Amino acid sequence: MRTKRDVLTILALIGTAAALAGLFIGIGHSLIVWATGRVRESDLAITRGRWDLVAVSIAAFMAFLALIPVRIKRDWRAHGIYVAFIISLFAEMFGFPLTVYFLSTAFGLTVFEKKFMLYMLRIGMPIGSLITFLGVLLVLLGWREVYRAKDRLATQGIYRYLRHPQYLGILLVTAGWLVHWPTIPGLVMWPILALLYYRLALQEDRYLAGKFGEEFWTYAKKTPMFLPLRVIKD
Repeated sequence: MRTKRDVLTILALIGTAAALAGLFIGIGHSLIVWATGRVRESDLAITRGRWDLVAVSIAAFMAFLALIPVRIKRDWRAHGIYVAFIISLFAEMFGFPLTVYFLSTAFGLTVFEKKFMLYMLRIGMPIGSLITFLGVLLVLLGWREVYRAKDRLATQGIYRYLRHPQYLGILLVTAGWLVHWPTIPGLVMWPILALLYYRLALQEDRYLAGKFGEEFWTYAKKTPMFLPLRVIKD
């Protein structure tokens, strides 16, 4: 009989698969634009009022939070900012483009929407989607090793190179979306998000040190926190 946790994990994997499929579709569309050099008039208009797409997109990118183990209560503070980032992002992308309207009105940029969409198609979508894809991949690889380790310290797979690949994954997911579809709320929230996940990583290190003792410290001494470069000290 499946437990509640098993069901959440399955739903999270389905949501993650949907998110990856959406990213591949976006990259494919952008590559077509690059290859043909043709941009349809409809491509230069921001989608409005598609709250169904807003809901589906939010659900897909919130789902994989279930793949990240909650070890300490403060996990939810950082995850909460991530959720707020995702909601604001997709609300503007498919619902109401607040940032575009604000900049167009405040600075009298009457054709700003078309310029914004050209940036998104030619630069934002391919580069941002690739960064986001790498982030989702890190979350998945981290989940696999934590799942395999069960109650032991995860030190294999991606954890051989990073102590916190899933937190780095979330930062890459959001950074990729910020490149893909930059918004004012996103630009305000991302530095806060990065700070919260860095602090959360430090707190989790202390938690793991208390649980695994010398085994963790031996592992931590040879494994960097976020960047797989030994010359960079955390």
